[in-house]
Amino acid sequence: MLHERHDEELAIKALRKGAQDYLVKPEIDRALLMRVVRYACERHRHVASLQSLALTDTLTGLYNRHGFVTIADEQLKLAQRHQTNVALAFVDLDGMKRINDELGHEFGDCALIATARILKSTFRASDLIARLGGDEFIVLNVGVRPEATGRIHKRLLKNLAIHNKSQPEVPVAFSVGFASHKPSREDQKTIEQLMTEADQAMYVEKQSHHASRMYQEARRA
Repeated sequence: MLHERHDEELAIKALRKGAQDYLVKPEIDRALLMRVVRYACERHRHVASLQSLALTDTLTGLYNRHGFVTIADEQLKLAQRHQTNVALAFVDLDGMKRINDELGHEFGDCALIATARILKSTFRASDLIARLGGDEFIVLNVGVRPEATGRIHKRLLKNLAIHNKSQPEVPVAFSVGFASHKPSREDQKTIEQLMTEADQAMYVEKQSHHASRMYQEARRA
C-alpha cells in the first residue's frame, strides 16, 4: 500500500486486509521498491506452498481428505445451484494389509502410487481425485449422468488391466463403488452422504471379489 504520510493505524488495517507492506511515497526509492516486491513474491510462494501441503497427499500428489472435502463441497454447491448431475467413485485397494505385512510398506507405497496413476489416466482433468488416507481413493465427477458410471467403471478396469500387464512387478487390485445424484430443490445431498453411498457400493463389490476368490481357491483344492 502506498500513502502520502505515516499512519500506523491505517498501515495495520491494510496489513490485516492482505497488504504485503505499507510504504510512504516520499521515502520510496528504486532499491526499496525492488526489495519490497521481491519479499512479497517470496512470502506469496511460501504461503502457497504451505496451502498446497495442507490440501495434498505427499505420496501420490493427489488431494488429501481435507483438500477433497473442501473443494468437493464447493463443486457440489455449484452443481446444486445449476441442478447438474454428479457422480462419486469410491476406490479401495484389495489386500493392502497383506501387501504391507508380506511385501513391506515400500511395495505398498508403490501400489498406492500406481493406483493414483490409473485413476488419473481414467478420469478427466476436471474431475476431483483424492486419496482419503490408507488404501482409499475417491473421485468426484460433475456433469456425469448415472448411466455413464458403467462406462467409467469399464474404462477403469481396462486401465487397471493395462497397468498389471505392463508392470507385473507392482500388481494392483481394487474394488469400486459409485453413487450418482441429480440435485434439485427437494433433494440436495451432502458430499458426506454421497461418500457413504459410494462406500457401501464399493463394499458390495469387495465382498463379491472375496467370494469369487474363495470359490476359485475351493476349486483348486
